[in-house]
Amino acid sequence: MDDNPYTPGSISSKPKTRASRRWLWAGFTSLALATLCIIATVIGMIWSFDAVANSSTAPKPSDLATGISNAMIPSIGAMPLALLGVALLVVGFIRREPIDSK
Repeated sequence: MDDNPYTPGSISSKPKTRASRRWLWAGFTSLALATLCIIATVIGMIWSFDAVANSSTAPKPSDLATGISNAMIPSIGAMPLALLGVALLVVGFIRREPIDSK
């Protein structure tokens, strides 16, 4: 009997595995949606400041505050999506599936 545990076919050789693809795809999708929410926030902020900059009269602070508060709404959704995405990626890399050797 061969004492080398690294030889192919030895008793101690472990089956090859890979990361669980379903969890990884769910994590990447969640992170992509969080990225879209952040992009929507940036676009909303640009529109808010653009409306103030192009105003013919002196803008009121309440007008700017209203635009900024509306622009920040997608950010509320981005944080839970990002945390969920990171958690799903971690689970996807930890949870392993055997590789079918055909």
